[in-house]
Amino acid sequence: MTHTITRAVVAAGGAGTKMAPITRFIAKEMLPVARKPILEHLIHELSAAGIQDVLFVISSHKTQIPRYFGGGEAYGMDFSYRIQRDGAGPGAPVLAAETWTREQPYVFAFGDNLIRAAAEGEPPLRRLVHGNTAQCSVLTCRFSADQIPLHETLLGAADPPSPDPDCPHVVNFGRELLDHTGAPWVHACAARWVLGPFIFEALRACPPRSNGELYLIDAVRRWIDEGNSARAMTLLPSDLRFNCDNWETYADAIATIRA
Repeated sequence: MTHTITRAVVAAGGAGTKMAPITRFIAKEMLPVARKPILEHLIHELSAAGIQDVLFVISSHKTQIPRYFGGGEAYGMDFSYRIQRDGAGPGAPVLAAETWTREQPYVFAFGDNLIRAAAEGEPPLRRLVHGNTAQCSVLTCRFSADQIPLHETLLGAADPPSPDPDCPHVVNFGRELLDHTGAPWVHACAARWVLGPFIFEALRACPPRSNGELYLIDAVRRWIDEGNSARAMTLLPSDLRFNCDNWETYADAIATIRA
C-alpha cells in the first residue's frame, strides 16, 4: 500500500555546543545560508516533497524559531511546536510527536542539515517520500570505510557505488547488513527519514545510552535486528548535504549555497 505522506516532524532542540558561543544567543538552525536560516531551506525542501503540516520539536530557549516562522501561513503550510527537554537525545523529538502523527507515516528531519539536489532534478527528500511503502526509510550517504567523516551516524554495510552515478541506489536493509565491521563501504544516515508508528514502541524498548540520551538509530537498528527491514536510499553524487552542527561544515554550506 502506498502512503500519501503530508506530515513532518522537525528536530530542532539540540544545544549546538560545537558552535558556541554564538549558539547561546541564536539557534544553530537559524544561522543564515544564502540570506535564509538553515531551517527555512528545510521548510522549502519539505514543501517540495508534498508536506503540508510540520511539527517543530524545540528546546525551551529556542523561542526565535516560532517567532520567525509563526503558524506557517507565509509558506502555505501549517506549523505547530512542542518543547523537548534539554539533553534528552535525538530520539526524544520522535516520542514528543507521537500523538501529533495520528498513527500515520511521516517525515522526520533534523533541522541543522541542509540537503538539496545540486542540478535540476528531483530533490532527495521527494525521491524518498514518493511512492513509499516501507515502515522505515532513510536517506543515506555511502562512504568508503576508510573515509568516513567525523560525527556521521552509521547504519551498516553498503554495496560499492553504482557505475551509473545518476541512479539512486535503493536497498532493503536487513539484519545481515547491520554489522559494518570490516565492510569496505558503509551507509551513513543523512538526517531524513520516513517513519511509521512502529518507531514509538521501538524507542520505548530501547535503553538510553550511558549519557542518558535516547538515540533514534539505536531503536532502528534494534528493530532491524529483530527481523524487520528498512529502505535505504543513497544520495546521488551530485546532491548536496551539509550537517551544519559545526563551524567547518557551516562554512562549506555558505561557500556553496548561493540561493
